Amino acid sequence: MGDELTVLVLKGKGDSIISRMKDGRVILFNRENVLFNELEPGMTVQSKVSFIAQNYIIVDPVAKPERGTEAIKLGLQMVAETENWENAVMANALLHIIDVLEEEA
Repeated sequence: MGDELTVLVLKGKGDSIISRMKDGRVILFNRENVLFNELEPGMTVQSKVSFIAQNYIIVDPVAKPERGTEAIKLGLQMVAETENWENAVMANALLHIIDVLEEEA
């Protein structure tokens, strides 16, 4: 508890928002946090772990959520680490294209 991590906001069931740990656990956002209403799928947010359970963790956003290239890259990195090799290949290809474009800019 207390660890800080950058979290990619994902769409959950219905209107909910969630994220995922690399080990598969669900990340839930503290609804009482003042930044909760600013969170939308596709954003990244610096968060602090406030509760840990066996199947999920709860985090509190500690900075304003952000959109942009870093959020896209984090999402692609998550896909690249999945067991679906076809999606992983596509995600890695897109990450490479983004890196090349960033080097040229």
